Amino acid sequence: MKKLLFSMLAIGLFASTIISCQSNQKGTPGSESDSTAVAAGKDSVSLTAANTSGNIPIAAITADTKIEVPKFSSEEVNEGFAKFEPLKQEYIAALKSKNATEIKAVNTKYIEWVKVASNWKNLLTNEENQAYIDYYTKLVTQWDAIAKKK
Repeated sequence: MKKLLFSMLAIGLFASTIISCQSNQKGTPGSESDSTAVAAGKDSVSLTAANTSGNIPIAAITADTKIEVPKFSSEEVNEGFAKFEPLKQEYIAALKSKNATEIKAVNTKYIEWVKVASNWKNLLTNEENQAYIDYYTKLVTQWDAIAKKK
């Protein structure tokens, strides 16, 4: 039951992130200049293209999938995403030990990470938001796959 609750929380936070990003992009004066930047091949756009290369479909994400880590313009976002892998390894170790207290503690850390991560979109450029959403979704999907695997 707890796994279902945590999964629903993560999906809910992700859905609110997507809705928020879409509402920010509709009708913004920068959206026309963003398409011009894509045509001109500006650095920030090529950065995003480099981040999304080697895309793995969300449905193909498993507990063992190696997910390419994108580099964002915000160091806070980069450092925050870097905290996911050690947290994931800690979760896997807790699942292997079958220690319910440890699993619960790591899940609590994960929920806090999700709450913080859902706000990072505000620190990124419009061009980076899609790469952020894709990467964030893959990480949450991978966490859910690990939880189901146990």
